[in-house]
Amino acid sequence: MKRFAALTLLLVLTVICSLPTQAQDSATSKADRQSAKAAQKQQKAQYEYQKKQEKAQAKAQRKADKQQQKAAKKYEKEQRELLKNANRPVKHLS
Repeated sequence: MKRFAALTLLLVLTVICSLPTQAQDSATSKADRQSAKAAQKQQKAQYEYQKKQEKAQAKAQRKADKQQQKAAKKYEKEQRELLKNANRPVKHLS
């Protein structure tokens, strides 16, 4: 009877001791999964931010190019006007 009680007690202790270990392992793996998921989410957010920055930079570049073309066109027009006025005879007001 004493051996049966000791064996039962040993068996119960073995089961009890193994449960927290499994719970810790599952908690650790759960924490690992959560941290991996958080890292993936952060990486995705960073990628989206980078894409938005690239898009905004391209838009700013297009705007700057358009302004430069407009300024060049205005300059050319002024130069044509000056050349046109230089070729006209001067009128004397007397």
